[in-house]
Amino acid sequence: MLSFLKNWLGKTPTQDEVKEQLKEESILSVDEAPSATDEPKQEQTAKNTVQGVATTLSLHESWEKKLGTQEKYALSFMAQELPPLEEGNLSLAGISMIPHEEGIEVTAFLRNGTNSPINLGKMTLLILFGDQELFTRQSFDLSEVGEIPPYSARPWTFVFNREHFLQVEVLLINWKIAFELAQKKVVLPQQLELEESWIKALTDEQKNNLIELAKKLPPLQHGEVNVQSVSVGKAEDGLRVMLLFRNGSDQSLSIERLPLTLYDAAGDKVAEGVFELGGLVVNANTSKPWLFIYPQESILKQEPDFTRWKVSVPQA
Repeated sequence: MLSFLKNWLGKTPTQDEVKEQLKEESILSVDEAPSATDEPKQEQTAKNTVQGVATTLSLHESWEKKLGTQEKYALSFMAQELPPLEEGNLSLAGISMIPHEEGIEVTAFLRNGTNSPINLGKMTLLILFGDQELFTRQSFDLSEVGEIPPYSARPWTFVFNREHFLQVEVLLINWKIAFELAQKKVVLPQQLELEESWIKALTDEQKNNLIELAKKLPPLQHGEVNVQSVSVGKAEDGLRVMLLFRNGSDQSLSIERLPLTLYDAAGDKVAEGVFELGGLVVNANTSKPWLFIYPQESILKQEPDFTRWKVSVPQA
């Protein structure tokens, strides 16, 4: 634990050495974070929201017992160098990544920028690199971190298991640990982009299905543009179809409206409609999923066979 501190033992780390260890923070509103209890979150009292609030070191009792005086001092010094945190927010700031027999071990500060103690629940954390590319994602029970006092920074170690790694032989120099819910964008394998609304709307199973799909898809040829069928299912509001737009060209693709007809395994027309997409943008050399909902009135076949299915753009 905290092997990165060994180089500092016996001397006072410089400000530059501390900043070298600290990674970009992942910021999440406390209202969005799952709690370890069912108790409603307390209202926060505003406190200097322009300049933010400072957080001081808080150690879990297990860390208090294991760490020596010099290690505690080094962590306290590092916590003081963290930038001010906006009132009402939580932060996850990575400070160390080292190999582990089960994968990688990441140490980070969990920071409480509220005027009340917090107890967190289960959350999915990500390791990102480069331009928000996903290296791995894993769920952790953050209730084990214990109660984090107001305006404090609590260090914790997370072991990301090798079985969840999406890529190998990646140089993780520019890395970041992040709350999944705090991300504005995540790039999956094959440059599949998930935007904030999708990150928050999809279930864990749906995200994992997209990741597995992205890993299996053949690379796009230069200039190739296609649409990949992902999933179809019945819902109260009609039929829901998820498609993946893949853009292998050097220019962004913008789609304002799209007529789509859905067919089942028998080749029967199941539903048809014209979808207003408001300028859906698929960036150059990326892929993006989109959900289409056929309302009940557009459904032409009530008991379709979806063992095989496809969608197509009707010819004029």
